Amino acid sequence: MRKLIFISIFIAGFVFGQQDTTEQVIDFETIKTMNGKQIYEVFCAKCHGIDGKGNIPEEIKQNWDVPPPDFTDGYFNTREARKDWYAVIKYGGASRGLSRTMPAFGDVFTDQQIYETIEHIKSFVDQKKYPQGELNFIRAHYVTKAYVEQEFILIPTFTYKFENGHNINDTKVVLYYANRFGTRFQYEVKSPIQNLRSCVQNTTGIGDLELGLKYAFYDNYKNLSILTAGFEFSLPTGSEAKGFGKGTVVLVPYLAVAKGIGEKIEMQGSLKIEAPVNKSKGNPELIYSLSTTLIIPEGKRGIFPGVELVGTKTLNAEEHTISIVPKIYIALTKRGHLALSIGREIPIYGGKPFKYRYVGFILWDYVDGGIFSGW
Repeated sequence: MRKLIFISIFIAGFVFGQQDTTEQVIDFETIKTMNGKQIYEVFCAKCHGIDGKGNIPEEIKQNWDVPPPDFTDGYFNTREARKDWYAVIKYGGASRGLSRTMPAFGDVFTDQQIYETIEHIKSFVDQKKYPQGELNFIRAHYVTKAYVEQEFILIPTFTYKFENGHNINDTKVVLYYANRFGTRFQYEVKSPIQNLRSCVQNTTGIGDLELGLKYAFYDNYKNLSILTAGFEFSLPTGSEAKGFGKGTVVLVPYLAVAKGIGEKIEMQGSLKIEAPVNKSKGNPELIYSLSTTLIIPEGKRGIFPGVELVGTKTLNAEEHTISIVPKIYIALTKRGHLALSIGREIPIYGGKPFKYRYVGFILWDYVDGGIFSGW
């Protein structure tokens, strides 16, 4: 049975690739002795090119649903974890919402051979130049993500509070865009829209535009750790009088760190200072946040529970508040590139600045596919 499976896969990958009807057979004893480089050159290069660039004859690709990827593209090669490459090779492209042209090789190669093949594919790129996909942890609500990303995110927040003698519903939606450049840099733009509604007013407007830049200066995928430094600043584009802005430029330097504990727990943290340029508009604040997420599903699609802690300490003053945020992250697609998350922020120290607050986001990792792909 194993030999029949092997022959059908080999013919699909080799004979079809060469447009040749000559049956090619390699016995399993020979396969057992092959290393990753040999496996790639015999089984993979027919579709992906010996150099990994996917430059193969058009007549071979004409019946494919998508063209072969370029393994020499540093972003593509490094942004997915090795366990995800393993799943695609072992179970086929369809298992992760990718091309069905990619067959399953789980009945042909051992796990060790698959991982050796992955390392050969990884060798097409200088891995030290790029943060590895193993460190692309699940996004939190308040913790600044350490991994450099390419995402669109819609971030709604709903707060119910009592202020100036009135109950106020404060609804805020932030449009977030992030993109990478160089090998370790990311820039981002955040554009907020806010609505304040009470018994005496109902006002909607834009908030302060935020721009940011970060650099992942340390990463180690083997011990699952990454450290990033960044700098954000907000522009006073919102109306301070209406409660939509701070009325001054705010500078925000920060550090972000993430650490995996085995394959089931992700820990993340960030430390930032928000410093208004015009000091009459407010004191600088120290904001610290920690997040933990439990990785239950084996694949990328599923439900990931977690909890965050966020604290704000006003410098040069006594104000200090701490909240916890129980949360649920739901990855919707097999690729994990579409997801939503929701949490409730609960004050636990320093008073009760609001009665309740719900936080959430809808995420699209646009480089991994369109909205309607990967399901």
